[in-house]
Amino acid sequence: MTAERGPKSTANPAQLMLREVWSTGDLELIDELVADRHVHHDPLLDEPIAGASALKEWVATVRSGSPTLAKSVRETYVDGNAVILTYTSTGTHEGEIMGIAPTGRSFELEGTSVFRVDDGRLMETVDVWDTLGLFSQIGEFPEEV
Repeated sequence: MTAERGPKSTANPAQLMLREVWSTGDLELIDELVADRHVHHDPLLDEPIAGASALKEWVATVRSGSPTLAKSVRETYVDGNAVILTYTSTGTHEGEIMGIAPTGRSFELEGTSVFRVDDGRLMETVDVWDTLGLFSQIGEFPEEV
């Protein structure tokens, strides 16, 4: 399936979130994909973040630590208003991540994102990925997780 921008897109919003937003840094696309009440859960966050603006900031923060970040969708499961994507993330640690100075080391991680979709927009995202693997591969661990 090819993800094309615009209203004639053949990809669902969950696939576009990984392929376009996370993998290319297209932050403006977030406004088209997420609902005003969107909530994002991530293992690196103390609390979920709510809304498009907070999600844009989070994506920008993550991509500043790894500007080459790419998420490749492996499998997609759709059941009613739930979309589950399994993916592989690759990148290089070129910027600060949780207080860890750039190491220049590359990483490859597995993850799963569960999305709740309503009326073609993402309402909630639960992202589960190998955080221990990230820090092991870059060779440093944050003081606080």
